[in-house]
Amino acid sequence: MLLSIMVLAFMFGGESVTMDKPDPYHDATGRFSHDQLVSLVREHGSPLYVYDGDLINKKYDLFYGAYKKHFDDVQVLYAVKANTNMAIMSLLKQRGAGAECISGGEITTALKLGYEGKQILFTSSAKTTAELELAISQGVVINLDSMEDLAHAGEVAARLQKKAHISFRINPDVDPHTHKHIATGHKFSKFGILLEDDQIMHAYKLAHEHPWLEVWGLHSHIGSQITDWTPFQQNARVLVHFIARLKDELGIQLKFIDLGGGLGIPYHDGQKTASPEDVAQNVAEVLRPAFEKLGYMPSIWLEPGRFLVGDSGILLATVISVKDTPYTDFINVDTGFNHLVRPILYEAYHRIRVLNRKDDIRLFDVAGNICETGDILGHNRLLPTPKAGDMIAILDAGAYGYTMASMYNSFALPAEILVRGDQATLIRERKTLDDLLEGQIIPADLAPQ
Repeated sequence: MLLSIMVLAFMFGGESVTMDKPDPYHDATGRFSHDQLVSLVREHGSPLYVYDGDLINKKYDLFYGAYKKHFDDVQVLYAVKANTNMAIMSLLKQRGAGAECISGGEITTALKLGYEGKQILFTSSAKTTAELELAISQGVVINLDSMEDLAHAGEVAARLQKKAHISFRINPDVDPHTHKHIATGHKFSKFGILLEDDQIMHAYKLAHEHPWLEVWGLHSHIGSQITDWTPFQQNARVLVHFIARLKDELGIQLKFIDLGGGLGIPYHDGQKTASPEDVAQNVAEVLRPAFEKLGYMPSIWLEPGRFLVGDSGILLATVISVKDTPYTDFINVDTGFNHLVRPILYEAYHRIRVLNRKDDIRLFDVAGNICETGDILGHNRLLPTPKAGDMIAILDAGAYGYTMASMYNSFALPAEILVRGDQATLIRERKTLDDLLEGQIIPADLAPQ
């Protein structure tokens, strides 16, 4: 019980929790009891994604409030790619969040949910003509990523005879100290325009002179799952130096600077991570005096994703069997990297709980049901021994879980549930084999007789 209270204190208070003797098989599924989770699986089937909507609201308030202490004008844009479910997006929109979108599909979804164009930032590094036409026609703020991106946007805006509101993504060459696949702000990354040889300055000059482009901002995003505040402050130092040059050399005064997202969450029991207040305070120490010297303060835009939704989500699965070998003991479950790809893609660690079991604790690999050797959801986990039909909970699966899932091996995608207060609501139906087969066409000469 004490551990549950400590975990809840972390989840809702935003402060790190240190446990002298972490109990890796104790309940840490937030406010849900084991029986509640088992009941949801019985009602909606397995595997099943469950999200805590109340926690998402609390995390938003924590994040927004941290920056609002230091800046008058703050806009949080939810990084939609973290979890694209329309109910989750609507929950955050209701809270006041805008939408940071990567594709025409995400922009269309945001518009469908009632977001205004100026509340949407389009940040793809490879924008199609159709996507630019959609964004410009709807007044979406477009974040340009290269010189060709600039030329392309200018051509489309001129053809549509409609001004495009733009920013540029700068590559600050800052090491975020995270996994190489989610580090986006170093000079070898595919993202952003480099400071070297004044590439980014040249881009702003061309945009400033273009009759159909209106410069609104500057964008920087250095990576994801960053657990220390120092890379954010280092990035801020790079930005303020460049922003001063924009005003002095080109006379450009920005409407906003986008500091990106990337703030991490603890995936391990007792893991310490920087809080939003840690980051906001140290970034403000750089930005506020710099802008006082410049004589103006732009709006501060931020685009958290994982921080808002990551630890709200649980992937529930059913134990199919327990397999003992002389080398490794396995818990085989009815889900795999088709539903949660992070362990195999990023070697990511997710805490795993066996529901309603406490005894016979030993080391297991938790194995998915995909026909791939790498489909291990958790290596060397101390867990109570389950039986076939028992439930497991994979924690912190609210970000980059369902949104990166597939129907590989012809397994259906799970249903999704949103819980607010005492009410659990189905927010996505379980996919079926018909969904997998939809749209496929068999040539007449190959059709079954």
